[in-house]
Amino acid sequence: MLKKWTTGYKGFVTGVVLTAVLTVPFTSFADAVQKKITVTYNNIKVTMNGQAVSLKDANGNTVEPFAYNGSVYLPLRTLAETLGMDVTYTNSTQTVALTNSTTSGTGGAGGTPPTGTPPTGSPPTGNLPSGTPGTGGSTGGTTNTTGTSAASSDQTAVDDTGLTVQVTQGPYYVTGTNPLTNGVLNYDNLEGTKIKVKGYVYAGATGTKPVAGAKVEIWHADSSGNYHPNSNGAASNYETDEISLRGYVLTDANGYYEYTTIYPGEYEGRTRHIHTNTTATGYTGVITQLIIPSLADDKMAASEDNIAQSLPAYNKVVFTDVDGVPTATYNYRLAAK
Repeated sequence: MLKKWTTGYKGFVTGVVLTAVLTVPFTSFADAVQKKITVTYNNIKVTMNGQAVSLKDANGNTVEPFAYNGSVYLPLRTLAETLGMDVTYTNSTQTVALTNSTTSGTGGAGGTPPTGTPPTGSPPTGNLPSGTPGTGGSTGGTTNTTGTSAASSDQTAVDDTGLTVQVTQGPYYVTGTNPLTNGVLNYDNLEGTKIKVKGYVYAGATGTKPVAGAKVEIWHADSSGNYHPNSNGAASNYETDEISLRGYVLTDANGYYEYTTIYPGEYEGRTRHIHTNTTATGYTGVITQLIIPSLADDKMAASEDNIAQSLPAYNKVVFTDVDGVPTATYNYRLAAK
């Protein structure tokens, strides 16, 4: 349905031309300007990497783009947060600042396993979905894992020292999700192959000093490549049945964590991956991605994915069979504040 609205604005900054997303110049506010304009709402949709994006303001209200004088506008805050950026406005200087959502880490990723000898030969794989899995950099252990750190004897075939590398949180990060019960991320029993991810959160670029009580938030697409929801914002803005494959686990006294989920699907423009946001008191948090092995019929391999290529080999996890469940190990390393 075509809708037209006449609205007034004073020093209009809430809109930004889509064709010049971050480079559009702002008009000086030294002399306040008031003007009435006629805008057109025509059910304009926004997609990112082929996925529809639900635009919401800071209060969780849906924001609809509009057209004016041949250009499409939407709030700068909404657009920037969709791109994984923070937006602040300083009234005294009338300045809009765009920054990365968190401070980026440096160096490699992961952590040194507590025990084990690096394996030789090709990395093993578990009972993954149909198709030939790709290869990656780290392997899970072959030891039975019971859910406590004392039962784990992990192994790795790559250098996993250095602080965990920061990447964009992506357009589908939802805040305020719930803790996982028994580490089960697929609490809605969505269709897919069950997998497990486990590891440790360590302090510093080297060594094995554990970070107890660290929060590891996890979110990823379902087996069809859809997020639940295919949007962002606060969890409180959504109904319970709209949220799935999202939640967090806490590390134990030894810094150990684990969770089970399903093999993530791929979507347009990205290889398969799992997002995590790891935070702990006294440490700088880090958002990163675990790059999941591609399957034979996938449209994009990790070698073609810009984000995957920006990460160290350690982030390209490999699965090995542990009691019939494909299992991968990934250790985080956090910098002290």
